[in-house]
Amino acid sequence: MTDWDRIVREYGPLVFATAWKILGHVADTEDVVQEVFLQVHQLQHLQVVRHWPALLRRLAACRALDRLRQRKNTVSINGLSLAASDDGPEAAAVERELSERLRHAISQLPDREAAVFCMRYFDDLSYQEIAETLHIRAGAVASALHKARLKLESFLLETVEENP
Repeated sequence: MTDWDRIVREYGPLVFATAWKILGHVADTEDVVQEVFLQVHQLQHLQVVRHWPALLRRLAACRALDRLRQRKNTVSINGLSLAASDDGPEAAAVERELSERLRHAISQLPDREAAVFCMRYFDDLSYQEIAETLHIRAGAVASALHKARLKLESFLLETVEENP
């Protein structure tokens, strides 16, 4: 029998952190955490869970990306900054805008590329850890990450040229 209280206590922060890094919005992140634990509760009846952190991180990234894709083009009031800055309100506004552009660009990526990018740069996972989490080879991680970077660079340059 699965000890759900222990699993939620032990891995809840991991699920929240993964979703938060992708979404940067508290309410959306809390919804994703709830969705992940409901989904894993149903899933564990169908198969044995061998590595809880990998499964939960993968589900959190996927559900957060789904939520990101569903968002309308609105600016978050409490958006996550890409880097902390004490340069004043103008720099903070630029950071928020860049953060929103990056989130929007990530939401345009195919699922695997988005998940790999988020796990590498938001969760700071190694290629091998990403491969184990997504059940793919490390070479596939490298390829997906390369494609994601190219697409993100293109998309971000395109949005900068449209909004000088």
